[in-house]
Amino acid sequence: MKTTIKSIVASALFALSLVSVNAATLEDPKETAKATYAVNVFKGKEGKVNFLLEKSQGKKLSVTLRNGKGDILFNENITKNAKGYARRFDVASLSDGTYTIEVTDGETKLVKDFVLSTDQPARLVTIN
Repeated sequence: MKTTIKSIVASALFALSLVSVNAATLEDPKETAKATYAVNVFKGKEGKVNFLLEKSQGKKLSVTLRNGKGDILFNENITKNAKGYARRFDVASLSDGTYTIEVTDGETKLVKDFVLSTDQPARLVTIN
């Protein structure tokens, strides 16, 4: 009985290791980039956009802010030893449009878009 259980467990472990090997060989480069760094872009207070980056050590990264025409508005390199990075972009003086934050390690690129738009004031009706 013990040998039967041992052989079943050994077979299950062997099958699991084959699945793990196949998953590793079919890995998508885009998924690898997501695993080595994660990016979050969100609206802040008073015309600011917050950018957070969490990464594993070992690769240099470049952060670039571009306007809709592709012009570089900001670029900064992050050292390979850094584990994280945060930046608050003041976008109050930028015109309405689509902007892009790109993060790249030279091999893969992660792109986050955001749109700036000025809310038109609503018509105010006052009754006397």
